[in-house]
Amino acid sequence: MDIPTPPSGGPPIPFQPVAWATDPELTERLRRATQTLLDSLPTVMEDGLPFSDALHGGAQHVCDAAELDYAWAPMIEAETVRVVTREAGHGEPALFTPELARAVERIESLPLDYQQRFVQRVADRYADPDRPSQRSVVATAVSPARDTTRPRHPAGPNVLPFTPRPQNSPPRSPGR
Repeated sequence: MDIPTPPSGGPPIPFQPVAWATDPELTERLRRATQTLLDSLPTVMEDGLPFSDALHGGAQHVCDAAELDYAWAPMIEAETVRVVTREAGHGEPALFTPELARAVERIESLPLDYQQRFVQRVADRYADPDRPSQRSVVATAVSPARDTTRPRHPAGPNVLPFTPRPQNSPPRSPGR
């Protein structure tokens, strides 16, 4: 089932508490946004960034492309971390526990090229091959800091160009 998205330039879907749990269209759009972030991370990691550094700020870029309010970004990042840590065999740690931080640290203790390939495999699994091409084709691009003379990472068409925000940068304003 192909769910239409608002026309480009239209108003973003506003943040509404618990709406993601009760609105099937919004739930699917958040899932596709998470897929876009997962697909984008291996390309961003090519710039030498470990998993969590590459993740930082990426969900806000995905919200722009998916026409979602920036308030949805933390949920998209949390879902991304959840599926990556689960696929790494760390179970389903709760979001606000030390176990989740330790799971991310264990992933980041691996060599960067392994982290990158692992995140790509997670993105491929999240796409669910039983569902015919639910990946949104948001953009075909590479990280702006990357050498564009090299072949593009085979992440597919669902890769957004973004440079992760520095950890101490001021937050972006809510909304669009």
